[in-house]
Amino acid sequence: MLSGYDTEQTSLDSEIEKLQSEIDTYSAESVRADKFIELVTRYKEFTELNAILLNEFIDKVVVHEAKRIDGKRTMQVDIYLNFIGNFVVPYGAIEEEPEVMPIRTSKKKLRKDMSPQELERERERDRIRYAKKTSAKLADEEKRRAELLSETSYSELLQKPDNADTDYQNLKSA
Repeated sequence: MLSGYDTEQTSLDSEIEKLQSEIDTYSAESVRADKFIELVTRYKEFTELNAILLNEFIDKVVVHEAKRIDGKRTMQVDIYLNFIGNFVVPYGAIEEEPEVMPIRTSKKKLRKDMSPQELERERERDRIRYAKKTSAKLADEEKRRAELLSETSYSELLQKPDNADTDYQNLKSA
């Protein structure tokens, strides 16, 4: 009976130690969780994501090597948050939005859907538009030059020294 008591006592002591360590880890985790909740409540309505905010939330970021999956380059990134560690979003917690095709408001046919004749017609229209645009730019520059010249008199232009002539005279004399 004494040996049964001793074995039961040792098993109970080991179970007490195991339960005490679980209580200690639970307490430590609950303290860390409380600190994280306090941090979240402090910043629950922020207007700008800045370095101070990131430093308070993120402990470290681990970037893994890139892999090719189904022809696409993918890379795993682990973000370790302060007080709670690596937070993995549970699968299905984020509702994936269905892929939305852009709505075309224009009735114009896309170039990839055009026949060679239609494509050539569009290219010709583009050339004409480009020529009009560049000629309008040149006309605007000429108009500005004419305005500048109209503000200065011919005698003022004659009185200004011509650098090209003086440079030529200096070279000739040297």
